Amino acid sequence: MKAAKWFAPRDIRLVDVEKPVPKPHEALVRVRSTGVCGSDLHYYEEGRIGSTVITEPIALGHEYAGVVEGVGAEADPGLVGKRVAVEPGIPCLECEWCRKGHYNVCLDLQFPGGPPYDGALCEYVAVHAGFCFPIPDSMDLPAAAMMEPLAVAVHTVELAHVRPGETAAVLGLGPIGLLTAQVAKLAGIQHLFGTDLLDYRVECGKRHGADFAFNAAAMDTVETIMRETDGRGVDVAFDCARSAETPGIACRIVRPAGRGVLTGISGQRDGVFPVDVARRKELTLTWCRRFRFNYPTAIGLAGSGKVDVRSLVTHSFPLERTGEAFELVSDAGDNVLKVSIDQ
Repeated sequence: MKAAKWFAPRDIRLVDVEKPVPKPHEALVRVRSTGVCGSDLHYYEEGRIGSTVITEPIALGHEYAGVVEGVGAEADPGLVGKRVAVEPGIPCLECEWCRKGHYNVCLDLQFPGGPPYDGALCEYVAVHAGFCFPIPDSMDLPAAAMMEPLAVAVHTVELAHVRPGETAAVLGLGPIGLLTAQVAKLAGIQHLFGTDLLDYRVECGKRHGADFAFNAAAMDTVETIMRETDGRGVDVAFDCARSAETPGIACRIVRPAGRGVLTGISGQRDGVFPVDVARRKELTLTWCRRFRFNYPTAIGLAGSGKVDVRSLVTHSFPLERTGEAFELVSDAGDNVLKVSIDQ
C-alpha cells in the first residue's frame, strides 16, 4: 500500500509499505480521511515534541476515519462495511491507570504518528476494533476524522467543571480552540473571550462561540481581558495554543480561586511558569492529555449539529500531496484552519 512518510524536517515522501493484516482483536480500516494536527506539525517542522524524537522514517497522522473492510476472529463482524471514526490511542487495558479509567495516561499506550508507531497517512490501518466508532449517515468522512480534535475539546471542557453563567477565555483559535469554544458555550459559559495571533482566526472565533475575540499581537491579552472584566478576570481559561507563553497568560487572566485547563502543546520540554501567580491566586490548573471515553459524546454533538466541525475543514489534499498540505499548515497560508488528506 501507499504511505506518506516523514524522513526529515519538511521532507515527506510517498512510499510503498506492507499492507497490515489485522490481529484477532483488530479491524482493518481503509483510511479515507486524515486530518493534519498541530502535534503533527511539530514533528513535521522539528522532528520532535519535547523529548519525543523521531529517529527513523514514520507515517504521521492520528485524526482519521475510514471504512472497515475486515476484522480479526475475535472482533465484532458487524463492523465490516461500517464507516467509522477511529480513536487513535490504544492503551494496554491492563495497567493500574487503565483499570482506573485513566487509559489516556497509560505508559504503554500506542499512539499512531508518534514515534515509534506509524500513523494514518496511508491507505490501510489495522487497529483495535473496540476503538472504531460507527458514524451516522449524515456525517461525511472528513467530518468523522474531526472527532479526534472534538474529543480533545470535550475532555478540555469536562476538566474545567464549567458552571452555567461563568466566563471563560480561549487562548488560541485554531481547530482545538474553536471546538473548545463551541463546547464551552454548550456547557453553560455565558461570556467567552477568544484570542489568536492571526486575524482570520479571530474572525472565525467570533463565528464559533467567542463573544469578544481579538488579535493578541495587537492588543495585550492580560490587559484587555482584565479591563473587560473590571479587573476580576475570567472564571476559566483554556490554553489551546502552540505556545510556551500562554500557560502563564492563562494564570494571569483567571480570577482568584479560578481554574485553568492547559491543552496546547508548545513542543518545548521545559517552560517558564508563573508559580507565584498561580500560588497567590490558589488556582486549580489541569493539564489535558488528549481524551478518555469522549468519542461517543463527540459523535453525538457533531451528528446532531450542536457542534460545527465541517466548516473547520478548509482544505483537502490527496495522499500524494501530503507534503504540500503540511507546508500550507506550517505557513498558515490561504486562511487555513484544518487540512484533510482524503483518499
